Formats: sequence, C-alpha cells, structure tokens
Amino acid sequence: MEAEKHKPQKRRRRANFLPLMLVLAAFAAAIFAIHARLDHLSMHLIYARFSALSPLAVFVALGGMLASYAAATLRDSLTLRHLGLARPWRDMAFISFTAQAVGNSLGEVELTGGTVRSRIYGGLGLSDDESQAVSRMTRISLTVGALLLSGFGLVFESAAFPVHFGIPDRAAIAIGCMLLALVVWHIGNASLLVPGGMSGVSARVGVSLVDWMAASLVLFALLPAETAIGFAAFVPVFALACLVGGMSGLPGGIGVFEAVILLLVPASPVEGLVASLIAFRAIYYLAPLVIAAAGMSRRLLRRHGAALQGVGRGAGDVATLFAPVVFGLLAFASGAYMLIAAMTPALPAPLRAAAHFLPLPLIELSHFLASIVGLFLLIVANGLARRLSHAWMVAMGLLAAGITLTLTKGAGLGEAAPLFVVLAVLGVSRPAFYRATPLMATRLTPVMALAILATLGAVIWLGFFSYEHVDYRNELWWQVALQGGTSRFLRAAAGVSVLTFLFLAWNWLRPLHAPAEEAPPLSEIREIIAAADTARPDAALALSGDKRFHFSPSRRSFIMFGLRGSSWIAMGQPVGLAEEIPSLVWSFREAADAAGAGIVFYGVGRDFLPLAVELGLSVQKIGETAIVPLTEFSLEGSDRSRMRQVYNRAGRDGLSFEVLGPEDVPAQLDRLHKISDDWLDVHGGAEKGFSLGRFDPDYIAKFPIAVARLNGEIVAFANLWPGAGKQEIAIDLMRFSTDAPRAVMDYLFVSTMLWAKEAGYQRFDLGMAPLAGLEAHRLAPAMTRLGAFLFEHANAVYGFEGLRAYKDKFHPVWEPLYLAAPNARALPGALADVGILTSGGLTRIFHK
Repeated sequence: MEAEKHKPQKRRRRANFLPLMLVLAAFAAAIFAIHARLDHLSMHLIYARFSALSPLAVFVALGGMLASYAAATLRDSLTLRHLGLARPWRDMAFISFTAQAVGNSLGEVELTGGTVRSRIYGGLGLSDDESQAVSRMTRISLTVGALLLSGFGLVFESAAFPVHFGIPDRAAIAIGCMLLALVVWHIGNASLLVPGGMSGVSARVGVSLVDWMAASLVLFALLPAETAIGFAAFVPVFALACLVGGMSGLPGGIGVFEAVILLLVPASPVEGLVASLIAFRAIYYLAPLVIAAAGMSRRLLRRHGAALQGVGRGAGDVATLFAPVVFGLLAFASGAYMLIAAMTPALPAPLRAAAHFLPLPLIELSHFLASIVGLFLLIVANGLARRLSHAWMVAMGLLAAGITLTLTKGAGLGEAAPLFVVLAVLGVSRPAFYRATPLMATRLTPVMALAILATLGAVIWLGFFSYEHVDYRNELWWQVALQGGTSRFLRAAAGVSVLTFLFLAWNWLRPLHAPAEEAPPLSEIREIIAAADTARPDAALALSGDKRFHFSPSRRSFIMFGLRGSSWIAMGQPVGLAEEIPSLVWSFREAADAAGAGIVFYGVGRDFLPLAVELGLSVQKIGETAIVPLTEFSLEGSDRSRMRQVYNRAGRDGLSFEVLGPEDVPAQLDRLHKISDDWLDVHGGAEKGFSLGRFDPDYIAKFPIAVARLNGEIVAFANLWPGAGKQEIAIDLMRFSTDAPRAVMDYLFVSTMLWAKEAGYQRFDLGMAPLAGLEAHRLAPAMTRLGAFLFEHANAVYGFEGLRAYKDKFHPVWEPLYLAAPNARALPGALADVGILTSGGLTRIFHK
C-alpha cells in the first residue's frame, strides 16, 4: 500500500518539475531574444540615458504607478462588495496594495507563489475559497480589460501599425475585432458565473481599464522622446507584453516582458528604450515593494509587543504574516542588484574619485566581495521568507556590508542608496522574524534554487554582453588596473559561480538533523495514557520508542509525532485530558511554526475535524476503521452461522484461547518471537513502525497478548491495546506460524472479542481498511477519486477490497479516518511521508 501511495507522489513531483523546466526555457528564450535585439549595445550609453531621464517623466510615471495601484485597490473593494464580503476601506487599502505589490512581483503562477495573493487576502478575514474567488474575479477583470484596450487600439489606431510594426491596417482591424468579440464573450460568461451580474462585471472591467492605462502610462512616460509611437498604439503592445510575460510563468514576466517591448516598440537608439525599461521596473515593481515594506515596518513597530506573543494571536495581522514575503523579495532584488553592478562596467567619474582616497587593491577586493555579498543575499532571501530570526540578522549584516563595499569599490552614493533603504525598512521589522531555526538548518526549495541559478546566469550573460568588445586574453584574469572592468567581471563571475555550485551541492547532499531532545520516560507516558479521558487504543503507539512528544503545560496530555522533511506528523489524536486538547494542538502548531515546520495529523477520527478546521488544516479521508459494538456481539443468529461453525470446529481441532497478562509475556517471548519471524519469512515482509506496532520484546511485553494454542503450544498471537475506561480495545500485531490451522485467525478474533465483551469493553477495533469508503464521484476531489480508483483496481498490489471484506464478516460499524495537512496540495506529500515513517525509511517503503 505504501508503495502505491508513493507512486502518485512521484508522478506529482515529475508533473511539478516539467513546468519549472518550461519556465526556465521561457527565460532562456527571452534572454536569447534580448541578446539578438541588443547586438553591440553600449552600456555607458544606457547609463547616460538613464541619468538623463526627465524629472517630469519620472514624476508622471510615479503618478501612473500610484493611480494603477489605487485602481487595483478599488477593483478589490468592488469585488468584495459583489461577493457580499465588503470590508471598510481603511482595513483593506493596505492589504490590497500589498497583495498587488507581491502579486505583481511573483506573478500568478503556482510555482512562483501564485497563491500568495490569495493568502494575503486572508488578512481581511477571508477563507481560502473566498480569497480564491477574489483572485479569480480579478484575473477575469484584468483579462477583459487587456483585451478591450488592445482591441480598441488595433481598430482605432490601425494606421500606425503598418508604419511601426509592419502589420497591414486591415489585419490590425481584423485582429482588433476578434479581441473585442472575445471581450463580449468573456463579459457574457462572467456575468453568469460570478456575483454582481452584468453591472458588477462592467464596473470591475471599467476600473481595470483605468488600471491598465495607468500602468501603460508608467512606461510610456519614460520612453525616449524620439520614440515614434502614440499612447493609443502603445497600450495594445504593453498589454500584449504583460499577457505574454504572465503566461511565461516567470516572476513579474521578467525578461519576456522586456523582449516583447524591445521587439515591438520602435526606438533608435535602443539604449534609450533599455534605460526606460530599467526605470519602469524600478518604479512599477520595486517602489511598491519598498512602500509595502515601509508600511509593514510601521505596523510591526506599533504591534511590537503583540507580535512577540505567539503565532496564534498575530496570525490575523497582515504585517506580521507577509512582511517575510516582501522582505524576501527585497533581499533577492538587492542581491541581484549588487550582482548586476558587479558584472557591468562601473561609472568612470565615481571610480576615479574613489581612487584619490582608496588604494587600488582595496577597490579590487571590495568589488569581488560585493559580488559575493550579492550572492549571499539571494540565498538568505529563502530564510527571510521563512521568518527565520537568524536570516534577519544575516541579511542586516549583508546589507550593511553591501553598502560599505559598494562605496569602497568606487561606486557613488546613488548606487548604495537602494541598499540603505532596504536596510532601514528591514531593520525596524524584527518582530516579523521570530523563528529560532538556524539558517543552515533549512534547505533551498527547488524553485528558489532555480531562481538563483537563473539570476546568476542572466547577470553573467549581461557581463559578457557588456564586455563583448574586449578581446579575451589569459592575462585578463590577473590584471589589476583602475579601468580593468573586464578583469573584475571575470573574477567576480568565476567566484560566484564556484561558490554557487559548492553551496547548492552542500545544500542538497548534507543530512538535516532534527534538534536533540530528551525522551520522556515511558513510565510517564503510560501514566498519562492510563489517566486520559480522550485516549483511543492507538495511544499505545506512544510506547513504541520511535515517537517524539509535545506535552501540555501540566504534562497530563501529549501529542506523539515523527519528523519527516519540514513536517511534524502527529500519529493519531492528542492523548490526555479533554479540556487541555484545544490549547495543546495550538501550542503544537506554534512550536512547529517556530521551527519552520508544518503540522500533519494522521489517522484522526471525525470528532477531531472541528479542531482541524480551526487550525486551518485541509482534511482528506484515507479509509475506514472497523468497530465491532461488543454489547451486540455474539455467535447467535443465522447471520453468524459461518462464524459460529469456524469457532466450534477450531475447538474440536484442538485450538484453545488464552489472554496473557503483561506479567506473563516474558516467559513466552522466545516462542512468540519464533512465530513472528516465521510469519515475516512466509510473507516476505519487514517490521514497520510509527503507525504500526512491531515485534520488539520491550514493546510487546507492555501489553496483554491474546494467544491461540494448538494442543497446548502457542501457534498464533495478537497483542492488544486497551483503551481508556474500557471504552474500546484494539488489536495491534497479528501473527501465526505455518503449522497453525487455516482458520486460526478467525478463531483468535472471535475469541478475543468474546473475552473483551466479558471483560466489560464496549467496542472492539479491528483496524483500518485503507482507502475504503472513498467517493468516486466525478465532482469529488482528485485525491479522493484516485484513492477510490486504487481501492477498486490495485488489488493485485495490495488487497484493499479483500481486507475490507474480511473484516466486514464480523459485522462492524465502519468509521472514517482522516489525514489533516496544512493545505490540499500538501496532502499527497503528507501521506507519502507517513508511508516513509511507517516503513522506516525511503529505501524500505516498497517492502511488504
């Protein structure tokens, strides 16, 4: 079963890997297109054009940016009102602005954080479904707005397209009409599918038009004066570039957006257009991030005390929740900024001025170290996004070092100013970074690793592009000269490349060790289980020796769990006093969150679901457990005739039944061990753990054991898990020898249930039937339908249907069991992690 659980997870990982490769391919294609368009580009001319940008143009661009973000906020307000979720303007303005700033930078793609915008809307108190509805309606409005602007631009400015783009005016009009027809189709469908009807859709689309025109104005205002294109003709090109960039999956469409603009917007010389694109990125993407970060810093200062009181209290505050995302982006952008500065020619005037005061070796060393600091900022962004306090301290040190090195390498104050701004807003945001997990105790995600590699590849390409006019010579590597920019570039590129390779190799090959902790004495665990009023029989797994424990303050309740990757996986429900359980699960979540981990609950019942919902977990049914009501159990009646015959025949064949108390088990351990080994050899299996008991003498000796004897010799056994207050009892290990009669296990089960009934137990748990009871309806969740399919068709690998049918003959009541994980996407991985923990490792997951 575990193997079949793991296979869908492997397929899912491969499915996730393919889009990553497509994103990288899109980025590489964009770089190639830019390289072809910018052949023989002059970097010094770009600097000159950038420095010569008109203050009026920058002012207009800033106004366009603010108007665009204000329109986006108004669109969110209208969307919430149409959904019946209206919020006060003061409550939502900052959250909406932050959502736009982060969403524009990351994009809407799953791989690069497409759910971030939905999560930020959660700061308004929206559920996941409501947040996703807002995001979906926003995408519809933006798409319709882009199509509408593009269509009108093509139709009414058709005369400009043959001149600037080589497109016949009739073709432009035809394409424009097609786009306008798509607008009508979208609006018609949207008015039926989303709240607000036609009037609501029209209002949101109208605001989206303002958003698009204001965003277009940002870049249009920055275009060189000699660009021969009007605003009406430029807007369709801008919208097309944004749409293509969004479809690429790259954060902010970076590279792809620029490639489309460079290919379609007429500009000569092209250096002016490149300078405009750089300024556009700074104003429309980076400036809002800085504004959002400053706003978050202000809120965090106001909430400094509350932010340190714990995750539960601060979870509703958007500043505490999403400052790490924003500052992670800013740290990454700062690192990329420093790398770009290290790989491109320095401005001559500041470099000559620095040479008057600083020795040349110091300038050379500062340049090289600045590139290393830039690389480390890319890496530490991962820790900031995870709210690590160590990452905050390292980032502060790196930014301070970056400012110093920027000045000592011969750059001007202007180049150091952006780093100083990031340092200032990060410095007052300390409360948002509360996790004590060491920075080196976390691994880069594949997406983050690929983002670092793509950024490094792009800046090194930019360096080669900047110095392509210089003939390569071996001595360039060792040349030290004030104007030796090529040599400094080569050394910096080599240094960061080697360090990146070494870091990524170390990052993926090193083992991650869980923090050491003192294991509680098993006697204490036994006392808690014995005194518990919420202990199910599987609480006995706490005595198996392979669990960690999270205790309540009174140490009268606990959660047992295992560590796998970045998850704390709780086995079963909390054990202990009912009044302590709600606060216990929250403190468990806080402890995991502080360690940078998520929580998973495996094998919980229906009564735990309200707590799972309060914790914000997603729930998946994983099977059903067979519960026999012992008050109704007997061998009487026609429907029990088969069971009665088996039981009576076994007695005639010489089988007898006995329950050994824990004190009697040590004398029989050798025989029990032999039966267990025999059973494992016949079935080709291996001992399991975590969610299953295993034959360990110390573990087995803690429980009563039901045995079947043949002519006085034990031939089968099952250890029993008594529940609290004799409400329930369950079977754990069930093993028999090869010389036992065929019906020995039926006899053992029936005899054990009769014994338990006489002993006063109310219910008998026969254990779970995996994947049983899952719905195959076409509208059921995909994972549920997959489980139902495996239950029906994978019996050759694991007898799902046969196991349920065998237990069904004891006439049980089937009760559902669930898996609870941080979100729906984490459910397959959580199930695979449970399989790995149960099997004792990844290499043993395919053993029986």
